[in-house]
Amino acid sequence: MMSTEKPVKKRTDARGEAVEEWAASVGLCLLNRGSTNTCVRQQGGSIVDLSFATPALAARVRNWRVLEEVETLSDHLYIRFELSRTQDSSRGHVARRLSRFPRWAVARLNRDLLEEAAIIHSWLSPQAPTEEVDVGAGRFRDAITHVCDAAMPRVRGRRPPRKEVYWWSQELADLRAACTRARRSYTRSRRRHRGDGEEDRLHEEYRRARKTLKLAISRAKEEKRQEMLEGLNRDPWGRPYRAVRQKLRASGPPLTETLQPSFLREVVEGLFPQRAEHTPPSMASLAGDDGEHGEDNVPPVRDSEVGAAVLRIRSKNTAPGPDGVPARVLALALNHMADRLGEVFDASLASGRFPECWKSGKLVLLRKPGRPADSVAAYRPIVLLDEAGKLFERVLSARIVRHLCEVGPDLSDAQFGFRAGRSTVDAVLRLRAVTEEAVSCGGVLLAVSLDIANAFNSLPFSCIREALHYHGVPKYLRRLVADYLEERTVVYEDREGNLRCRPMSCGVPQGSVLGPLLWNIGYDWALRADFPPGLGVICYADDTLVTARGANFQEAARLATGGVSLVVGRIEALGLRVALDKTEALLFHGPRRGPPPGASIVVNSVLVPVRAQMKYLGLILDGRWLFDEHFRQLAPKLVGAASALGRLLPNMGGPSVATRRLYTGVVRSMALYGAPSHTRLPHRFDGCGVRVGRNSPVGFGGGSARRSLSASG
Repeated sequence: MMSTEKPVKKRTDARGEAVEEWAASVGLCLLNRGSTNTCVRQQGGSIVDLSFATPALAARVRNWRVLEEVETLSDHLYIRFELSRTQDSSRGHVARRLSRFPRWAVARLNRDLLEEAAIIHSWLSPQAPTEEVDVGAGRFRDAITHVCDAAMPRVRGRRPPRKEVYWWSQELADLRAACTRARRSYTRSRRRHRGDGEEDRLHEEYRRARKTLKLAISRAKEEKRQEMLEGLNRDPWGRPYRAVRQKLRASGPPLTETLQPSFLREVVEGLFPQRAEHTPPSMASLAGDDGEHGEDNVPPVRDSEVGAAVLRIRSKNTAPGPDGVPARVLALALNHMADRLGEVFDASLASGRFPECWKSGKLVLLRKPGRPADSVAAYRPIVLLDEAGKLFERVLSARIVRHLCEVGPDLSDAQFGFRAGRSTVDAVLRLRAVTEEAVSCGGVLLAVSLDIANAFNSLPFSCIREALHYHGVPKYLRRLVADYLEERTVVYEDREGNLRCRPMSCGVPQGSVLGPLLWNIGYDWALRADFPPGLGVICYADDTLVTARGANFQEAARLATGGVSLVVGRIEALGLRVALDKTEALLFHGPRRGPPPGASIVVNSVLVPVRAQMKYLGLILDGRWLFDEHFRQLAPKLVGAASALGRLLPNMGGPSVATRRLYTGVVRSMALYGAPSHTRLPHRFDGCGVRVGRNSPVGFGGGSARRSLSASG
């Protein structure tokens, strides 16, 4: 498909026809508009720079033009066009406006003013003894807002103005202006058809001005680069590191402000479904209960509990919630206002009510790579909550965890996610242990991975309440958590500037502190089935793996079919849905004991093939724990990371040895992720092409040793 509007040309030559045929064969549209030359030399001009796009993307391109008045230090001119996020080109750009959510310029924080404002508010605004929980929390939010206003300015615009490049200076601006004047004089003389001598003189002046500007830019870049390299010793994880690792956040409005309102509503409704009250499965209580409304002891919040919670947020740089208060600013203010916040916590514990203002979260949508943009599954939600409310969640979470560990019953031993002292590697090691036990006895082990659709946003509140009752959590905590779950909302701005609100009738907030713990408690019932011998389950958060042991594949497949159906039934009894089309199966076996060709199992009438590899918790596993495919896919990532970091580490000068070792550790940590599960096979790194030494991009500049990652410890 070719655009109907083409650059004006007297004729299309053979090379032009070849380009047209190629573009049509691959389905690309030509974006060029008008007849302005894109390349201008002393001998003349031509249109040699072409812009192509797919038909879907071409419909979103507007105002394609050649910038004739901008100096490029090249014969080729800049091409500029605008790209809308939707095909609705009639709307134009989303207007810049003030956000409905307050924001402050944290980089301009004045700590002295912050402390003074916090002291004044702690003196002048004591909480009334009988103050309602919502009133007290609202008063604290107003106070911390005033403290932020006193200590730093607000960000008034939606986006900050476009900044100059880091190496720009007034001297370069003057040289560029002189170069632009020389270029205009030369191009205008060509239009007036002056004599060749005058045109040559003006062209020579323009050439000298351009060369001077080029040299000045090169010197400025080199000077700033040296300053940047010297600054790496002070802040190795700063902007230069994030830039080369491509971790800088792209500028632009949030996704909620760019999507079409109808599609945005569809995405939000799909991510936060509304459901009727779900009847949870019966979970026999192991602890005596004297009634839901009986009195129990409500211990007040201790200073040590608040201090431990504040310590966790003091160095955090996470995005703030609807109130806009950054975590580290709140931590500084609490040096003088902790008593006021503690009074709100105590009142909430005593009344069993969680403050309403802390139940509302700001919705942020993130794009999932590799998914079509017009699909609900292409977006992942994050709910940003007020940091003051998250502090209270940390206090509650610590008390619940302490009860589970000291009183119990505790969570299932099969759950490895969101638990202190457990990690993804521990889950993989558990899988390897049961695998080796089966294979060492001459048998096999079949592992089936289950995917739960929209798990965290779909768990019914009733299942969480029933599970808290089963685990014998004190009633004052159960009452408070029950109120915490009720009347929760997510708020967001759409592209029209309207503030939208979506109630949550199920699920745990992603971005909260209590959410992961409540997920583990609510989902725990699915992992506590009376499994038959040879059947087991390993879980990390919602990633559930069912294992079936047998003397051969046929025996393991029969056991796995029944076992997976049992686990799926328990998951569905919790009101969740298993995406059976995403189920994967892998057979672990010894030499010459692999699965028969075309092997598969049937799970709830869905045929699940047994594959040669399975991706599990960031590792690509195979039936013999050889990790061949894992290392094959890992090697390019390691080389890319090493090459990127090598841009910050010149052979001569640059950061110190300590910083170089730190960056080497970044690559090594990527290479050795999951190493305890494959430490017996160090030769698997051979052939990766990754070395840490003189020839590596992440080298030490003067060293000569070549040491493989597998041998480096």
